[in-house]
Amino acid sequence: MRRYRPELGIDPRHTGPICAMRPPSPLPSQTTRAYDEQMSSTTAPRSTSRRRTARSKGDEREEQILSATRELLTRRPMGEVIIDEIASAAGISRTSFYFYFPSKQAVLATLMEQTWDDFTSTHEWFDSVGADRDGLRAQLIAVAEIWRANGPILACATGAGGTSADAALHDFLDRARQRYVERLAAKIERDRSLQLAPQGSPATELATLVAIMRDGRLAEVSASGDTAAAVASLADTIERMIYGRLE
Repeated sequence: MRRYRPELGIDPRHTGPICAMRPPSPLPSQTTRAYDEQMSSTTAPRSTSRRRTARSKGDEREEQILSATRELLTRRPMGEVIIDEIASAAGISRTSFYFYFPSKQAVLATLMEQTWDDFTSTHEWFDSVGADRDGLRAQLIAVAEIWRANGPILACATGAGGTSADAALHDFLDRARQRYVERLAAKIERDRSLQLAPQGSPATELATLVAIMRDGRLAEVSASGDTAAAVASLADTIERMIYGRLE
């Protein structure tokens, strides 16, 4: 069974409505890929003498489902995508779909989990000292790419993909933003203590304003793919807001 990650606020076992989805059909009792792996083991026993390094058939099929869903979400919101379409695009049957995910909600939750990890990978700039303009630009470019690649998923989280977005998924961006604010506020306070940034508004308030501005701007340009100008402008604005100058 897919594990629950409390930091995301998303439980993949949840079957409530997400982005105006229709209620899921009754599910078979077997809802995880354990069944597939168990069946595989009856025909191809693994050696216990060495650690398995290759991806399992279950891993590959799960990734096929996730990739298929991502592709479908580039064309229309999750509420309009049905499980039969996901299964067909992934090259599996509807019944097989339920061996890996109990519902569409669980697929979306997994995509959110991956997006959360992608955001985490952009936090290197927070550990730098001073403005580090190159590091700031690198972070903004990475975050812009996450928005570009995951626009439909993030739209669903904000409620743009449907009229009744699930509250847990709606909270996803709030949680990601809060984590960003905490890390940025810590950097601001550290740089102020080193006299690399001027004193001013409370660090948390300033970091919150930066986060709102950044996310709003990147959300606007994520669909166009033309993010170079937006990144340059954001880098200048953020540096002025925190350091009062451009290096």
